[in-house]
Amino acid sequence: MATKPNLNDHVSLLFELYNRIPRLSRVTAIELQQQLADVAVVRDIRTVQRNLDVLVRHLNVYKDTRDRPYGYHRASLPIKTFGPRESMLLQLAEGWLTQSFPLEYKAIINSIFTEIHQVKTQSASTQNDNHQPYSDVQPQPLIKNYSTKFNAVFEQLTYGIIQQQIVNIVLDESELSIEPLSLWIHSNTLFIVFRCLEYDYQHIEIEKIQDANLSTFNFKYPDDFNLKNYQDQHISKSNLASNSANQAHHEPIRFINLLNNQNNK
Repeated sequence: MATKPNLNDHVSLLFELYNRIPRLSRVTAIELQQQLADVAVVRDIRTVQRNLDVLVRHLNVYKDTRDRPYGYHRASLPIKTFGPRESMLLQLAEGWLTQSFPLEYKAIINSIFTEIHQVKTQSASTQNDNHQPYSDVQPQPLIKNYSTKFNAVFEQLTYGIIQQQIVNIVLDESELSIEPLSLWIHSNTLFIVFRCLEYDYQHIEIEKIQDANLSTFNFKYPDDFNLKNYQDQHISKSNLASNSANQAHHEPIRFINLLNNQNNK
């Protein structure tokens, strides 16, 4: 006759199961049984299922019964709320971004921060309309006169950076394929740091780019590139914007000439 497990064994099994139940995906009882067996905790499937039912009844474990085999997952972690200090920083950040980017970005920025305020910050409903806890942020804009192409160029470059995709840009009506690595804000100017495939790293004011289109080709982020080192190297020069224009203007033209020469072969 089989003996029942003691209380310690039962509790240990519950913890072993609970710690193996994911938050963002589903796991089945059979998969959990195999995971337990891998660490020398051997239980039959009925025992695993009974203990899972205990977790569903008493802890934040959910059982998906829409299809067999049933899947189990844990509830997401509770959202941390921000206190007054964090809330103030968010307000200032929103003000800075709103004043620094074109008017068309205001709705996007406000939408992002409104959601954060509603979900993660403590309620400020007791404040009346006359109570303004901070003055309007009045930074110098990153770009004083945005071109009509800025929005499209900025979006394509950000996609390229995040997704590590090559972006085809237009400089002085000449096309150039770049690997966008990072945005760089310096002296109220917005730069893009990039690599021209096998050529050296360069940077240029985004406003100088006349057009940009995301390609379908990905690139591997270079192992030898360090943004901080690159910034330290170029920030010591007397005129960053001037240097960037020289570096990122003549070199692309040389790169384009090489491409043209290859295409003519």
